[in-house]
Amino acid sequence: MRFVKRFLAVALAVWLCCAAIGPARAEYDMNQPQNLEAAHLFAESALLVDQDTGEVLFSKDSKVRMYPASTTKIMTLLLALESGIGLEDEVTIPAEAGDVPEGSSVVPVKPGDVVSFADLLYGFMLSSGNDGANAVAVLVDGSIEAFVEHMNRRAGEIGCEGTHYVNAHGYHNAEHYTTAQDLALISLEAMQNPDFRRIVAAPKWTMQVQRDGKVVEQEIISRNTLLQSGEKYYYPECTGIKTGHHNKAGWCFVGSAERDGMRVICVVLKCAEEMSKWYDAARLFEYGFTRYERVTGSMLIDAAWKRHYSQIQAQNVDPDDNQGGSLALNLSIGAGEEATVPVVAGSEASLNAAVDRLVTVEWARDDVAPIEEGELMGTLTCTVDGVEVKGTLTAARTVAAKPDPTPTSLPAPTEAPRNPVPNAESARPAPHRGSGLVIFVVLLLALSVSAIAVVAALKRSKRRRRRRRRPANRRRGTQRRP
Repeated sequence: MRFVKRFLAVALAVWLCCAAIGPARAEYDMNQPQNLEAAHLFAESALLVDQDTGEVLFSKDSKVRMYPASTTKIMTLLLALESGIGLEDEVTIPAEAGDVPEGSSVVPVKPGDVVSFADLLYGFMLSSGNDGANAVAVLVDGSIEAFVEHMNRRAGEIGCEGTHYVNAHGYHNAEHYTTAQDLALISLEAMQNPDFRRIVAAPKWTMQVQRDGKVVEQEIISRNTLLQSGEKYYYPECTGIKTGHHNKAGWCFVGSAERDGMRVICVVLKCAEEMSKWYDAARLFEYGFTRYERVTGSMLIDAAWKRHYSQIQAQNVDPDDNQGGSLALNLSIGAGEEATVPVVAGSEASLNAAVDRLVTVEWARDDVAPIEEGELMGTLTCTVDGVEVKGTLTAARTVAAKPDPTPTSLPAPTEAPRNPVPNAESARPAPHRGSGLVIFVVLLLALSVSAIAVVAALKRSKRRRRRRRRPANRRRGTQRRP
């Protein structure tokens, strides 16, 4: 009887477990990935976004606070690559690398080891080494505490609203948390860095470590099984990014995938079993790829014209222009072979992102009137996979220029009479350059001559007075003689 009771208890437990996970497996039809529902996912929280625009394609409780575990290292790697330390620079592993919680995953690296910065980044990211994450923190900001402050500050800059870090590696702490939405934002930012993309896409890496006077080679295998060719859960289109796990966080994964130009990022948090995160990631990827449609270069040029170039404002316009200088531009697209590019179906944001990325404009002239109807204003070019499509922009009407207030040429002179009769004005000699100076010199000479004449006259007058006095003096002298 006791055996029967135990058997029934075990059977009931198995049935409850199957009932809990059964719907996700039973209801999901891998041949119809477009029908994905939240109940088909094992994760408690999940999100799928378009990598080019961040547009949300699928969400399951994506704003609920969760523990990130080692997906924390996405931020750690991003800050390392933004630090300015060169990938080829040799670095010495600091003492803090050895100060990790018991049970931590490790690269391993030891205090005093000398490695290239690239080897350290590949090593800690692929192996999910907490020792390497601590080493990065100290190398970048001088201390783990300063690096954690840096992590939280950068999360705020990216736009995260539900994230708080207390360490560089993700080991459990009740105050170390995030959301699927924030992890997607951080990953979108990080995947813009080509070095980041190369590191997270690597299935393995060989490190060279200088230790105790010797060079030791360590082969590191990525914990992202989707990258491992030949493994059960291998997903050929996977391009990254990071796994995570501890007892409180469950099994987590932030992944990226690309197929025929379609690029998506998924976040899967708190799965009960390791394999569940691989199922969830694959289901999200497949669902995401069904959300795209392909558009031609002509369609992108047409979208660019409608968005940016269907209307311009002409300058120097006649005040009487009844449209105030507003000028519509007509678009004509040339025929020929075309390639296509994927955009999220029905998404204006995705279409605009493709336009901004692929369509360029070259103006044939400025926007200053006068402008003639039909005049070529510019050319739009869309290049997809090396195939060019061109569209021409022409003026839809004539725009007159503002009248010029000044004459454009001098009036023609009238013919003068052959034998003109001079009058008083015309007979007067025209002043010439330097006439003022000549007048000044003449006046100066005249004054000088006048002064000389005055002085001479004064001297003559003085001599005459002397002559008159002499005879009188003689007469007075004669009268005094005895």
